[in-house]
Amino acid sequence: MGLRATVLPAQQTRPAAQPRAGSGYPAASSIWKSQTTGREYRVRADKDVFYADWVNIPAEAAKQGAYMKTECRRAGAKWVGTSQIRLPCQKPGNTQEKALNMCSMTLRFEVDSISPERITGRAESLRDFDCQKCEVRQTGWGNFVWLPKK
Repeated sequence: MGLRATVLPAQQTRPAAQPRAGSGYPAASSIWKSQTTGREYRVRADKDVFYADWVNIPAEAAKQGAYMKTECRRAGAKWVGTSQIRLPCQKPGNTQEKALNMCSMTLRFEVDSISPERITGRAESLRDFDCQKCEVRQTGWGNFVWLPKK
């Protein structure tokens, strides 16, 4: 059973840029790289729905069933939704591989603009997390920029 992140009030509302219609949306299954984390995502978008799946998950984490899947729906000039996440974390005080705990959570995700050159938005991120209990204690918002992988 996945945990839902603590819902915090939005820190700051930014005006959303209008997306370009038609050819401005990413091609089906195109790969984009986060300039913040280095993660790569397979992205699909149309006028009403945005999808992103993390594709360069470390091999060991992938073997354990790790994933990050994002789905957003159109809300005015931007896309608003959530990321369903399942990641391993190391239990405190343990260094053995079998001491890993697989944790599931849901975090909020927003896309402000999409163009052929970049995708921008903000995502909820963990600020305080209890790996032992898979408990989200505190989250915050961070901006992101994704560029097409070359």
